[in-house]
Amino acid sequence: MTAWTGPGPYPVAELTVPSWATEDGGVRDMDVAVVARYPVGAGDPLPVVVLCHGLGGEPEGYAALGTHLAGHGYAVLHPQFRDALSIAGPALGLDAAQAQDWIHDPHARSLMHAMLFDPEHWLSRVARAHAVLDSLATQTQLPMRLNPHRVIVAGHSFGAYTAQLLLGVRLDGAGVDGDITHPSVAGGVLMSPQGSGDRGLTPRSWDGVHLPLLVITGTRDFGAKGEGLAWRREPFDRSRSAVKHLAVVRDGDHFLGGLPATAVDERTGEHEVRTALSGLAAAFAALVHGDRAAGAWLASGPFPDLIDHEHREHP
Repeated sequence: MTAWTGPGPYPVAELTVPSWATEDGGVRDMDVAVVARYPVGAGDPLPVVVLCHGLGGEPEGYAALGTHLAGHGYAVLHPQFRDALSIAGPALGLDAAQAQDWIHDPHARSLMHAMLFDPEHWLSRVARAHAVLDSLATQTQLPMRLNPHRVIVAGHSFGAYTAQLLLGVRLDGAGVDGDITHPSVAGGVLMSPQGSGDRGLTPRSWDGVHLPLLVITGTRDFGAKGEGLAWRREPFDRSRSAVKHLAVVRDGDHFLGGLPATAVDERTGEHEVRTALSGLAAAFAALVHGDRAAGAWLASGPFPDLIDHEHREHP
């Protein structure tokens, strides 16, 4: 077990902030709930990871990944988006049963998917992420300062789409024009990301993406139209990033070892996959912050029995 796969040196605290004070300092007046997982005793200012949940998710999700990164010294901020079930369910008129099992309820699924393919909703997600990023230097909710620079943005599924927009992906024919990146972002972790032909993405969409990338998918991580591995890995293949790493979980499905779960459960058989992917994310974050040993470890192809890798670093 390496320094990145094992538990970090810091105990982890968790704080739910019902309304992140994005109005402080004259930034955006927007009510954004945030779950923060952060290290205790790591000093400040803390480096930041903004972790975006998928469609129907909640900011309490991705507990294993958020806790692991926090233990390694990062403040992990999980913003809530309007498609979170606690918001979308009541707004769409879904009862409790429909909201909890929306993926298997045709009516509920059609209502949720309307947000998935609505450019206005894409921009609402980006606006919420921007509001949190804009307020890092002035936030007062956490008991330490946050570093507003060299932020890593991460996301799973629809959250990966949000992260891609923040990283500089450009859309075509979707009514979303201009630059919606954020200057604080220094790298991205894309879990089950989208490829071309979906939501305005084309083969040229990644021409302007130069920031470091970690792309994570699985051999059974299929898209909504049955798209397979070649599609999921397009952000890795087509981006212009000088530093990028691809991790493909063998026999891994869209949930990647249960990473979206809201609680850390070490009893399930997926624990090994979650541990491996959390370790890769911690090493990638260290690499973005200048740790060359972390890059060498990623390039070595760790967990060869579970994961196939490709690693590229160019001057």
